[in-house]
Amino acid sequence: MDENCSTDGMPKARVLAIVVLYKLSLSESPTIQGLLQTFACHPELHDLVSVLIWDNSPTPVTDPELLSSFAYEHSQKNLGLSGAYNRAMRIADAWDCQWLLLLDHDTAMPVDFLPRMLKLGCRFLNKPEIAAVVPFLEESDRILSPFKVLSKRLKPLPIRFEGIYPGEVSAANSGTLMRIDALERIGGFNEDFWLDFSDVVVFHLLHQDGKQVYIAGDLLLKHKFTVLDFKNSMSPERHSNFLAAEGAYWDIYGTVAERALHTLRILERAIRQRRRLKNSAYAKITIAYFFRRLFLSKKHRLSWWKSQSLQRNIPQGKPSGPG
Repeated sequence: MDENCSTDGMPKARVLAIVVLYKLSLSESPTIQGLLQTFACHPELHDLVSVLIWDNSPTPVTDPELLSSFAYEHSQKNLGLSGAYNRAMRIADAWDCQWLLLLDHDTAMPVDFLPRMLKLGCRFLNKPEIAAVVPFLEESDRILSPFKVLSKRLKPLPIRFEGIYPGEVSAANSGTLMRIDALERIGGFNEDFWLDFSDVVVFHLLHQDGKQVYIAGDLLLKHKFTVLDFKNSMSPERHSNFLAAEGAYWDIYGTVAERALHTLRILERAIRQRRRLKNSAYAKITIAYFFRRLFLSKKHRLSWWKSQSLQRNIPQGKPSGPG
């Protein structure tokens, strides 16, 4: 038995699970409902895990009825994912938690997920080189996280790979167990990447700091990826935000050649969207962004992106019709 585990097999490592809520009630969130079911099945977790529900919605929940291990915070300003994670990181430090479990509000969570992640947190508690533990995320039987990073492009990892993958690795935020002191070393999450690419950037910075990522190949979560669902949940406003964040990532971390190649891929993407999507708004937004990359300097593009990042009231749900 691991020396950091108690005699009943549960780890001594403490975890703060952060659920970022946006325009969704507590009862409508699959993640929160999954956590409630988990605590009902594993009451011993109350001594090991605290749950922070961070609500970025315009209107707070009135008198939320929560378990003793749950706390609810409403933000007057939409801090996005990065801002919420940074606030949770400080709270976790104050509560003597070594790990932060990142959760979106729409991730389906089996009741054994949290106990198994806790055991991994215990296993790696005294291995500071491991900054994160990530499961596989799946949507419609398609594996969409984690990834290996080749020339800053994301490529799927072999299905159910288990262990530390050599080279740079990235993963979606939701379901990731993050070591708090590793996050503190890199300054936490970059709040300019408030929503899209917040995960890609933080994993890149962890890699630059020499940290490793453990892939929990036997853990699988069902997760809804908004940015891939143009028919239902990807609004034109969110698409514009995604393009701006993606471009900023390449402008900040990419070489001149990589930035030029990214600009060409944006044009290819606009052509595909015009051919495949009924709503022409997406292709129009993408081609407009292509010309922005073509004719504006990197300095002006980054300035525009930062101004875009201040616009936090992004509509959700199915767009209203063709453009």
